[in-house]
Amino acid sequence: MNEDQMDISNTENVQSCKAALYYSIKQISKEVEEEMDVTISPQVLATVSESLHRQIECYALDLENFAKHAKRTNVNVDDVKLIIRRNDTLFRHLSEMAADQTATNKRGSKKSTSKNKRNTREQDDDDGD
Repeated sequence: MNEDQMDISNTENVQSCKAALYYSIKQISKEVEEEMDVTISPQVLATVSESLHRQIECYALDLENFAKHAKRTNVNVDDVKLIIRRNDTLFRHLSEMAADQTATNKRGSKKSTSKNKRNTREQDDDDGD
């Protein structure tokens, strides 16, 4: 793929993301309009959508830089925690989710380790006959 094709592909991806973001914001705004009995103009939706897209771009760049600073090629939960560190509620929620995920992963790996040990013992018993 040459550079022009990559630019076109990137532009298409950005436009697709912006459209999906606008659609999601529009769906949320419909709920808000019904709950609060207000009307939200398309201009407001477009402004919110564009502002959110720019913020997401900043977050993406920051996440990439945090990972690079830590000499990693992948973004992890710690990088996301750095982004949201000033939002206490979101920080606590993410920390709880990460702890739950870690606990789930540990339980899963213990189960598979136990199964592997059991299977190995069974194979050893079969070989001993």
